[in-house]
Amino acid sequence: MSHWVANGKLERQPAHKHDGVRILFTDLHLLGSLQSKPEQYIAALVAFIRQLINPSKYLIVFWSAYPEEAENAWQLLVSRLKAANSEDLIPFDYRVLDKTEVKNISDEDENISSEAKEKVKADIEKIFTDFPQLRSFMLWESCASRAASATSNELIRKLDIGGIPFTNGAAVKDTMKRMAQETLGRPHAPNAPTKGVYLALTPIAQDWLNKEAAKGALDSFLELTSKEKVSLPKEAAGKPKLTSLLNDFFIHSEQSNLRASERGAVILLDNGFLEKAQGGLVDEIGLADQMGDWREALCIEFAHGYSKKTPQEKEISKGKLNPGNVYVTELSADCDYAQDKTRSHRFLLSLFVPTDEPKPFYQNGSGANDSIYITPEITLGGVSGRLMISCRIFLARPYRGTVEGAVVSRMRQEVLSELAHHYSTHMRRPGKVAFF
Repeated sequence: MSHWVANGKLERQPAHKHDGVRILFTDLHLLGSLQSKPEQYIAALVAFIRQLINPSKYLIVFWSAYPEEAENAWQLLVSRLKAANSEDLIPFDYRVLDKTEVKNISDEDENISSEAKEKVKADIEKIFTDFPQLRSFMLWESCASRAASATSNELIRKLDIGGIPFTNGAAVKDTMKRMAQETLGRPHAPNAPTKGVYLALTPIAQDWLNKEAAKGALDSFLELTSKEKVSLPKEAAGKPKLTSLLNDFFIHSEQSNLRASERGAVILLDNGFLEKAQGGLVDEIGLADQMGDWREALCIEFAHGYSKKTPQEKEISKGKLNPGNVYVTELSADCDYAQDKTRSHRFLLSLFVPTDEPKPFYQNGSGANDSIYITPEITLGGVSGRLMISCRIFLARPYRGTVEGAVVSRMRQEVLSELAHHYSTHMRRPGKVAFF
């Protein structure tokens, strides 16, 4: 996207800021004849950056006839963005393009023009040589954009074959409405029709991403030629662990805008609900004889060898429980949810076990009993650990009911399917959604 700045004024300001900017090319001299010092034009550049882009990881390229000013301009830009409380808009680095070479591209002398063109191309190529990771992310984003376009074309083609021309807007809309209903279920589609259409198109988009991936655009950057396991960089030794953060892509998505009745919702239980002797957690899960001692109840289910421990050892185990790690995970049959046939919700009792102190809840790669489903290492609330989900102890609520707590995350569909399979060996069948 290009934007014109005339004498310090931004022409055609966009209605919305740009997302996902990776390279920002900018003239240093933005104020025209009004400009005299770097402090002035950098102040203008800061204002334009704040007007134009949302936070992202990007490189700034100064396009200037005064490349010797670039270092000073860079230092000023960083300090001014910090002063403006816009640290998330600071570029990760900068480079310089000489405007003289760019101007020479339009020179009447073909030799000068050709030489300047090659020089500018070489300078831009050097940027990507310096930052190959930048090129790889831009290639991925371009691929995803092409996949989205190809998905639209595929849908239009299917509509056409099915007798619906693209010019028939009403018929196209009704078809997409039906797609949303089939994906989410008729009772739920009115609450999120856009989500329904996007989910319906995801399989087609995945097909096109696979086709694009076969071209191997990132192969030269990755240089992955061996079958040996690649160790994560030593720089990733900090917390939360990179392993957990990467697993989040596949296991769950931390969100706060979900309803407790949403399938796969992970809910942090309220402290008051944990502590109540009557009508609290312990009472609901059938362990009223524990007199509201939720730590005792959780240790009975999740602690290895708890029944054989001495009273002192039991107190040590109970002392390792944090109320901020007690959750429930919603699990209902997918088909029942889609068809609005769910008569009650099952919220499976769950315990988050930090990686740095797993015992006595996670030992030798397993839970205390076979009913416990264990996620790989994930990050929850900024902490690395595993979510241990009991498939035999749960809270039951009416369909429109809720649980005393806050929704913090949602399990991915693939994980829910695996959890449902694990659960089916203890309580009930897994479900699935299909178009009929």
